[in-house]
Amino acid sequence: MRRIGRVTGDGVSDPVGILVREGGKTLARREGVSFRTLRRRFKNRGVTVTQARMTRQASMVVNLLQREHADLRYVARALGYSSVSAFAKFVRREFGMTPATLRRELSR
Repeated sequence: MRRIGRVTGDGVSDPVGILVREGGKTLARREGVSFRTLRRRFKNRGVTVTQARMTRQASMVVNLLQREHADLRYVARALGYSSVSAFAKFVRREFGMTPATLRRELSR
């Protein structure tokens, strides 16, 4: 039985990073299991696929916004968003502020 790897780095190659950028079905395919099996494995760890995705996505937002050279288009694309406005909506919903404001708060 293959196990889902640990969350590390900025999500470029870790399984939950793949979940954030490409979705659960892609992650299941890469892990060589069905999506149902993937959901069961997450559930066995006490979290849903959606909860894992949102938690990791918020973590990735923080990591990427702390990089001064990363513009919002890069951050949005790295997280799988089709536009900066869709990314900004996520940040406002999860953090209660715009990406620019969050970046300023993180740099303090």
